[in-house]
Amino acid sequence: FLLDQKSLLRRVQEQRKKRESEQVQIVDFKPQYHQAFKDLNEEWITTYFKMEEADYKALDNAEGYILNGGGHILVALYNNEPVGVCALIKMNDPDYDYELAKMAVSPKVQGRNIGYLLGQAAIAKAKEVGAKKIYLESNTILKPAINLYHKLGFSKVVGRETPYERCNIQMELELEQQPQPQQNPDPNPDLKALNPFQLWQKIAWGRHL
Repeated sequence: FLLDQKSLLRRVQEQRKKRESEQVQIVDFKPQYHQAFKDLNEEWITTYFKMEEADYKALDNAEGYILNGGGHILVALYNNEPVGVCALIKMNDPDYDYELAKMAVSPKVQGRNIGYLLGQAAIAKAKEVGAKKIYLESNTILKPAINLYHKLGFSKVVGRETPYERCNIQMELELEQQPQPQQNPDPNPDLKALNPFQLWQKIAWGRHL
């Protein structure tokens, strides 16, 4: 009976999370979301670490540092309020196209799958613009974030230089590009060069002219 109750409770929780996730909208960055992008990131960074020079570069001038550099910023809206953000920062690197960075979700809406939705949207955006591999940096103290990255398909890498003191884990994701549909080759390309009489002969006698 207790197991049935737990199973029912889990199903109710999953259905609730699904309903709440359906109320989340992922949109592209607009100037009106600049303060939310900055505040949401500063909130989690200062909770666990300290702000660093690379943080100020990205957060104080998101448009100039990220967007004008060829990157993208996504915003999660819940009830039309910006509650989550993440960025794809264009990398000048032979191995990686973009860095997934500055992902933050407001504590008041955590547990609603918003981080996962943002991550999926960022990966879809990277594929859309032709990226082959993306990279991220984090810290293992952020267990929910690390679990999220694994769920999104990231795997650990080592040996990369980092501008962040707080970074103690680096991860990458190789993107699978959708294959372009191939056009079926013409099985008889030479038929187009034949005149009607030659074409009739080829069909009737089945021999090559």
